[in-house]
Amino acid sequence: MFTKIFEELGLATITQQVFADIVEKGPSTARQLSERLGIPRPSVYDHLKILIKKGLVLERQEEGKKVFSIDNVRNIKELLDEKIKSLEKEKTQFELSLPSLLKKVSFIEPQIKFYSGKEGVKQVMNSIMINRDIETILMWPMSEMMKVLGPEYLEELNVKRVKRNISLRAIWPQDKKLDMKKYPYLGASKENLRELRFAPKNITWDMGYWLYEDRVAFLSSEKEGFGFVIHSKDFANLIRMQFNIVWQISEPMK
Repeated sequence: MFTKIFEELGLATITQQVFADIVEKGPSTARQLSERLGIPRPSVYDHLKILIKKGLVLERQEEGKKVFSIDNVRNIKELLDEKIKSLEKEKTQFELSLPSLLKKVSFIEPQIKFYSGKEGVKQVMNSIMINRDIETILMWPMSEMMKVLGPEYLEELNVKRVKRNISLRAIWPQDKKLDMKKYPYLGASKENLRELRFAPKNITWDMGYWLYEDRVAFLSSEKEGFGFVIHSKDFANLIRMQFNIVWQISEPMK
């Protein structure tokens, strides 16, 4: 019950179990909770104290015994509101310090980062989604990338990209096309912030790259299963120049 919410509020699994048991069974003593959950009574009291402090559980005396019941469940929303306010404050402080942090990091950040396996490749893609309001370019063997990343991940990635206003121009090899009726989110449109062209038939490739700002992320085919990111303004300019040459001789998507 509300597992994800309670995790965000910092409540341990056992604390959640105590709360859920009171919701299910009604007002209970620490002994009853201990017996039902198989938790030592002193430990039950520790978790009850946390719930009482959070305003989720009430303690009262009943026939000389301490009985614990659920407090106003609307307090969960209040706790979430407090958490959101705290995170917004921390986000604002981080954004203010980000420029100076980037200056410091730029001197020590590796210029080449390697990633292995499918999860590593997805990590490369996720790092691109940190950006906002940028134009990007891709040399993308789509059918190979579909094997590596999968349709669900690519659809989710497209939603994130559009929300963050990351536009792209992409070139696919003719022999790596996909059925747009099956994958409409991969098509060229203003809504998807995507321009798409197909390279001449005699040009094909299995490894893809995605250029964003002064970084170029390379992703291998499923067979080799790795990725790497090169952070270099000179290298990015070289790749951009080569891309534009292929773009001019490629066929726009109909």
